[in-house]
Amino acid sequence: MRERAKEIILRAKKSVFTGNLGNNLTSFKGDGIDFAEIRDYNFGDDVRKINWKATAKSGELKLNEFNEERELHIVVACMMSGTLNFGTKRLKQDLMAEIVALLGFSAISNSDRFELILFDKDIIKHFKPTKSIGIVEAGVEDILSVDTVGRSVKYDNFVNYILSRLKRRAILIIVGDFLEEDIDLSFLVKHQLYCVIVRDHFEEELNISGELELIDPITQNSIDLNITPSLIKSYKKEIEKQDIKLKEHLLEYDIRNGKIYTDDDIYIKAVNIFKG
Repeated sequence: MRERAKEIILRAKKSVFTGNLGNNLTSFKGDGIDFAEIRDYNFGDDVRKINWKATAKSGELKLNEFNEERELHIVVACMMSGTLNFGTKRLKQDLMAEIVALLGFSAISNSDRFELILFDKDIIKHFKPTKSIGIVEAGVEDILSVDTVGRSVKYDNFVNYILSRLKRRAILIIVGDFLEEDIDLSFLVKHQLYCVIVRDHFEEELNISGELELIDPITQNSIDLNITPSLIKSYKKEIEKQDIKLKEHLLEYDIRNGKIYTDDDIYIKAVNIFKG
């Protein structure tokens, strides 16, 4: 595990600190501001900052006034499900660790505060916000050391945890394979929210056949199945149905998202998610 962690950390540092893409990964959209007061509108002010509720109440144009913030608060939450213990090129768990390393080093190189959460049904580990690269290195090791087999994610519990802990607006990045049903992130949209979906092409394509023993990575129950073309078709249909439902939910609440596969160029894909 230590060797895997060291390899991931070195690769991420090279991408962030010596790569041609510089600070692109954490140049997030948004004005990086903090609300101060409501004031009268003056000619030439940004109309996007008009407070329409206050305007309707007073009968005069009112504007939200903000204080500038020089640093961002970036929170990465890793959803530690048993289904991360899978991958044809590498484990999805390793992919998650490298995504965290890239985000963490990029945030710190940009002088932003970085916070890391590992979660399943409840909190596993919570690293408080800091600008030290030590949090990234420790976080990568902890992600790789978690035995995910038998774990399942409860998104309702996660949402409640975030609501109780993050009082001020932050950039919240949720990393997981999002294979759970009925995911509802609508209560978190006061934050600048991103979802990074880690997947392996095989689990979406399922190009196998014949008699196989399959083990559920969450319940650890096993079953003998004859994998036929009709069964594969039904499986793909269910995966597509679930992904469509997830996409519609994310689109409805304007949650930026994207998939990164185990054989992808992680850095390029991550930049596309956050800059696209």
